[in-house]
Amino acid sequence: MSSESVKEYFRSIRFRIWITFVAFSLGTMGMLLFFQLFLTPIFYSATKTNEYKSCANTIKRQIAAESWDPYSIDSLNGLRKLVVNLATSNQLDIIVNFPDINNGTIYATKSGGTDVLKRNVSDNIRSALADSKDGTIITKADTDNAEGIILATYAQKGGETVAYLFIFGYTEPIGTTLSIINAISLICSNVVLVVACIISIMISSHIANPLVKISKNADKLITGDFHMEIRKTEYDEIATLTKNLNAASEEINKTETLRKDLMANVSHDLRTPLTMIKAYAEMIRDLSGDNPEKREKHLQVIIDETDRLTLLVTDILNLSKLESGVMPIELLSFDFSDDLKDIISRFSLLDDMKDYQVRLEAEDGILINADRQKIEQVVYNLVNNAINYIGEDKLVTVRLYRKDSGTARFEVADRGLGIPPEKLPYIWDRYYKIDRSENYKRSIKGTGLGLSIVKGILTSHNFLFGCDSVLGQGSVFWFEFEMPVPMPQQSKFLRRKEGKNGENP
Repeated sequence: MSSESVKEYFRSIRFRIWITFVAFSLGTMGMLLFFQLFLTPIFYSATKTNEYKSCANTIKRQIAAESWDPYSIDSLNGLRKLVVNLATSNQLDIIVNFPDINNGTIYATKSGGTDVLKRNVSDNIRSALADSKDGTIITKADTDNAEGIILATYAQKGGETVAYLFIFGYTEPIGTTLSIINAISLICSNVVLVVACIISIMISSHIANPLVKISKNADKLITGDFHMEIRKTEYDEIATLTKNLNAASEEINKTETLRKDLMANVSHDLRTPLTMIKAYAEMIRDLSGDNPEKREKHLQVIIDETDRLTLLVTDILNLSKLESGVMPIELLSFDFSDDLKDIISRFSLLDDMKDYQVRLEAEDGILINADRQKIEQVVYNLVNNAINYIGEDKLVTVRLYRKDSGTARFEVADRGLGIPPEKLPYIWDRYYKIDRSENYKRSIKGTGLGLSIVKGILTSHNFLFGCDSVLGQGSVFWFEFEMPVPMPQQSKFLRRKEGKNGENP
């Protein structure tokens, strides 16, 4: 394995997840061992010291009681019984010394450290107790088996010291027991660490493998391979990433297909008129240059093809501006009914329309708040689209009417072959063509971008739009809009100012 491969492995998510689990396991085991080896003896010592103090306080309370008399045999016997019980239950050696009473010492031996206790009991301790802050001294004492603690204090009755208490006990378990516990802890820690390493490898692979597959599939996008399917996982975050990447792949694939189709269609639409222009220009040069009648016909073809090129370039530029959002929308309230009459009347002046009839059915006085030039372009594109797919009756019907008190609806209807329901969602796409086998072809006068431009303009106006089509009966393209509040004076002023200068985009 090369050094670069080793570096990549160390940087991989699989290795980092694994090392994180291992580091966590090592840290956990280290903390447990630290507590076991270092903090356990300290905790045990503190606990035992509190037990000594509790035993001492119990004896003090017994001595301080009003009914207890240091010169009474019954009182001493009762105290001896209490001391023995405390020593037995806590495994302690206890000495209670009454300095003013002959033979006034009580012994209770249960820990095996009486000799240690006797060696450390002296008058020095008694004098030190008098100088101590709380009347208690705690000292360590070493024995052959383990470390111990001696607690020394005194008991008072009536404000006078009547007895000295000495308590001894081991501060840790017997050494052998603790060694066994430590050995077991080390063995368990090693086993847990090995198991943690194995589990961490499994978990890291389980988490990392889907991400690695996603990364490899994402690399395919760079090479242009957009057809991929990534398996889902049980992790919500990875599942969401997988879903989004699949959706992005599908969208990129659609965009790439659309780009190829767009380039192919634009190239075809440019090549055809250019070929015609070149061919007829050569005919004028070689054949009809001296024949005025033929020359005029050939020149007209060149002019028509040039207009077609201009229309194609204009449509491409308009669509690009609409999709990029750089084409401004200048809203204006105007009488859509009057404007529509002017637009439809122009179709009768075109030579191409001599075999067709465009009929207008519009209610008067319908106002619209929109960009006038762009809405006129929408009307032109929808009418031209209907003419391209016109039926045998050669009739296109344009309607404008009030749908309710505040909404109006514009429609362009033809009686052509109609559009299959499954094709309707795609008719607004650029250069979308229905299969030729179904006898749906765009007119040679169209650019294939008209409906895309309509969609862009209506979307920018936030108008509701759509297409209703029935096979064998024709199609109705429509859009709806909210009518502004009528302002007669302003409408007249706008009509006088703007006149009737609408042009076919």
